[in-house]
Amino acid sequence: MTLGQKIKTARLERGMTQKELVGDYITRNMLSKIEHDSAMPSVRTLEYLARALDLPTSDFLDGSLLSDGSAADGLDEARAAFRTGQWLDCLSLLNAAPTAASTDEGYLLQARAGASAARAALERGDFVSARELSETAQYYNQEGMYFDQTLGLELSLVLGRALISLGETGYEMQRTAFLEDFAQMEESFRDLSGREGTSQESRASTNRPT
Repeated sequence: MTLGQKIKTARLERGMTQKELVGDYITRNMLSKIEHDSAMPSVRTLEYLARALDLPTSDFLDGSLLSDGSAADGLDEARAAFRTGQWLDCLSLLNAAPTAASTDEGYLLQARAGASAARAALERGDFVSARELSETAQYYNQEGMYFDQTLGLELSLVLGRALISLGETGYEMQRTAFLEDFAQMEESFRDLSGREGTSQESRASTNRPT
C-alpha cells in the first residue's frame, strides 16, 4: 500500500471528508494530490495528519520514500532540467523520484519550478494548470526549509488570477494571504532599516572628534 493509500484508507475508516481532515493546515486539493501519490507530503504534514487521524506518525513513515538525508540526493537530472528552464520536465523527474523530491533541495526545486510553470500556464491562458501548479508550489515553498516570502507573494497573485479567470472561490483567501505576507515583508524591511540606521549613528558617534 502506498503512502497516499494509507492516508486515504485511514481517513475513510474514520468517516472523515478531506476537508474535515485537513482543517486549515493544507488545502483539500493538496490532500487529494497526496492521497493519489501525485505530491509528496513533508514530515510536518504527515505529523499533522497522523494527529488528526489519531495514529502514530510512524504508521506513515515506516516504509515511506521520504528522505532521511543519509543518501545521495539523486537530483542531478532535475537540476539540469531546472537550469535549462524545462520546468515541467523538472517536476516530472521529481515526481518520479519521491525520495529525492523530499529533500530540502527537492522542495526548493518543486517550489521554484512549479512557480515558473504556473506563470507560463497563466500567460498562455491555461488557468486550470496555473491553479494546480501554483497551489502545489505554494505548499512546497511553505513546507520547505528554504521558504521564500517573495515567491509566496508571487504565487498568491498567480493563484488568485487563475481562480478569478476560472470563476472559482478562493480569491479572497489568496488576497488575504498576499496582504499578510506583504505586511510581514514591510515590517522586516522597517526593522532592517532601523538597525542599519542605529548602526550608522553608532559609527558616527564613535568617529566624532571629542
